[in-house]
Amino acid sequence: MNVLIAYATTEGQTQKIAKFIEVILSEAGHQVQLHNVSDPSGRLTVSDYDKVIVAGSVHSGKHQPDLQLFVFANRNRLSDMPGLLVSVSLAAAFPDTAEEAGGYVGTFLEAAQWQPTQTALVAGAVKPGIYDWFQQSALLEGDLAAHLDEDLSGTKEFTDWEDLKQKVTAFAGA
Repeated sequence: MNVLIAYATTEGQTQKIAKFIEVILSEAGHQVQLHNVSDPSGRLTVSDYDKVIVAGSVHSGKHQPDLQLFVFANRNRLSDMPGLLVSVSLAAAFPDTAEEAGGYVGTFLEAAQWQPTQTALVAGAVKPGIYDWFQQSALLEGDLAAHLDEDLSGTKEFTDWEDLKQKVTAFAGA
């Protein structure tokens, strides 16, 4: 099977997730193409693939505009093949904010006019070393503040890699 993984990343966690998915699928014998939708040099034809995985992260309540544009521009071709949307957010990490994470997916899919076969909410990471004062303050005072330490000195990863592997394996086998 020939699988496209189209992704957008802001802090690098979604790229790490996309590469993890690539390894899982490659080890299972699939042909995999990794494509960063924000890279203007990458040309591809979506219809060359059997399945597609679209991965993006949520910041300030929205997925990356480049990801939304990619899906919208290819929505007809994407609708003709099995698709998995991997939505990466901190809200997906905690039971009391999981509904919020689902809302981000609904908003994205409505705007992109696409309905994938499956969706997966995946917990992201906090990478304070790359945040400015405003971003750190927003984290410590926002909806997720109760789940984060006030010490934002190091990366804190919430991604459940085994759960992600199971979801990707199930999608690939479907």
